[in-house]
Amino acid sequence: MDRKTQIRQQILTNGFTLKDYSAFKTNMKIVKKRYHPDLTKDVDLLESITQMAEDSTSLKGMATLFIMMLLFMLRDSDPVALLITLSITLAILAVLLWMHAKGRNLPVSTELRLMKLAFRMRKILKVRAREEKARIKAEKKRQRGK
Repeated sequence: MDRKTQIRQQILTNGFTLKDYSAFKTNMKIVKKRYHPDLTKDVDLLESITQMAEDSTSLKGMATLFIMMLLFMLRDSDPVALLITLSITLAILAVLLWMHAKGRNLPVSTELRLMKLAFRMRKILKVRAREEKARIKAEKKRQRGK
């Protein structure tokens, strides 16, 4: 099974609704309108959804920061302070998730499904990124040889 078929299978089994697909299509049209046609000629709905899924995991960095903050507060061993820290951390993460979703005109539930998709597709995306990096490196090497 080729990579594009694997990605398509992951997307189809992720549980997106028709409303989600409509939002993806709208976002893809906006991207195609905003950028030069040469840059977006290879962008289809599948690629658009994959890119949005990758972008949705950019919140991981913030989550890591807040987990570190939580672990720092754990050494206090005061249950009230722990509860307050945990509730503040979860509230901040929820606000960040909401802001990220609204920035892309998506419902929060769709953003969560995109995160789920990104985690399910990690292996495929890592291989794809490695291949892309090797292709760019070979292209640069070929250009230097001319």
